[in-house]
Amino acid sequence: MTFEERGRPPADRQRAYYRLEIVAEWVGLPTTRIRAYERIGLVQPSRVQGSVRLYDAAAVARLRLLRRLADDLGLNAAGVEVVARLLEEIDTLRGEVKLLKSRAADEPPGPK
Repeated sequence: MTFEERGRPPADRQRAYYRLEIVAEWVGLPTTRIRAYERIGLVQPSRVQGSVRLYDAAAVARLRLLRRLADDLGLNAAGVEVVARLLEEIDTLRGEVKLLKSRAADEPPGPK
């Protein structure tokens, strides 16, 4: 493995990835807070060489949302976790509603 290949995600996942320190600076969170969010499952970075965390654009956007929840709403870590999980559930339910609507639109009208 060359020096350039180290720190990159696996070849099947070639997207832009960023190290923890860079992401922390971009989103305005301390690295310890980002690690705490990882421990409780709110963000899941990719890992290379065992412990090097790499974050993609979606993870960066999610961390920005988590920071806004804490800063704008004044939530503590537990509050951020509850709201983030509720937002995930809302997204899941929206997807299910969309699927059900598309299935209903595809079905022929029944007898009246």
